[in-house]
Amino acid sequence: MDQIHRQFQTNVFGLMAVNKAFLPIFREQRSGVIVNVSSISAEEGFPYTSVYEASKSAVLSLTEGMNAELGDFGVIVKVLLPGNMNTNIFNKTEVAEQTIEDYVEPWQQFNSMNTVRSNPQITADVMFRMVTDGNNKQVRYYSGPDGEAVPRLKKLLGQQWFWEEFNQRNHGNPSPMWNTLMPQPKGDDSNN
Repeated sequence: MDQIHRQFQTNVFGLMAVNKAFLPIFREQRSGVIVNVSSISAEEGFPYTSVYEASKSAVLSLTEGMNAELGDFGVIVKVLLPGNMNTNIFNKTEVAEQTIEDYVEPWQQFNSMNTVRSNPQITADVMFRMVTDGNNKQVRYYSGPDGEAVPRLKKLLGQQWFWEEFNQRNHGNPSPMWNTLMPQPKGDDSNN
């Protein structure tokens, strides 16, 4: 449970503390833009990272609620849902302290499938656009090829069909349609 608390402390409560520090100023001046960072995993439900996803889902829901609450004060609250970035995040992932042997091989197989990575500059550019675009109607912004593909594919297939295709992919058996519609690795994906 300590690891779960640490994950939420960082991704949710830490974010809330930063928001709380700026909100009185933004309310008083009747303007401001808050950008919270979630993850595309908040919309998907990957195996083996459910606590991380739950924390990022909390950020997504919190942001949408804050956007509705603070709009009357001129405060715009947006959320960024980046896809897989070419960073060292998977080298820094905290593995469960008591890993059950049955999960080791499936985790390694799943982790080997997550090979589409994009340059973090893409996310930085989207974040800059979020702050400067003046759009007070759009709350969710996506970055990276996989981050942008997920909402389009959900819209195209509907929630249930998307889930079935996504689940099949997560078990190492993606359909030809999934492989056609979702970004695939192209050698060095660091510039995509």
